[in-house]
Amino acid sequence: MPDWNAQNIHPSMHVYTLDGQVLGHIAKVYEDSFLVHKGYFFPTDRYIPYSAIRSVENNRVQLVLSADEARQKQWEKRPDYEHHLGDPTQLFYDRGHGVHDPFDKDSPDQA
Repeated sequence: MPDWNAQNIHPSMHVYTLDGQVLGHIAKVYEDSFLVHKGYFFPTDRYIPYSAIRSVENNRVQLVLSADEARQKQWEKRPDYEHHLGDPTQLFYDRGHGVHDPFDKDSPDQA
């Protein structure tokens, strides 16, 4: 699987789920994620991490998640990967982004 980043995408690209649902379009690109504005599918803006991308082609981004899985993610806040550096209070904001959280008992990353 490719390691997607800000070089691969740009604003206005359309975003689709694995099952073909249209999430919306990319509004802004960050170094760790991209913003999809709220609309019919999402009631709030969502920051989607690059790890959720399955493919990028023909001005279209397809995610590795189904529509139901995408709705369940806690992506309303942009993850702050570069600043939490062991700060457990920041990990709350990173939940749902695939960042290991040693304080989350339901985390699949628990050892």
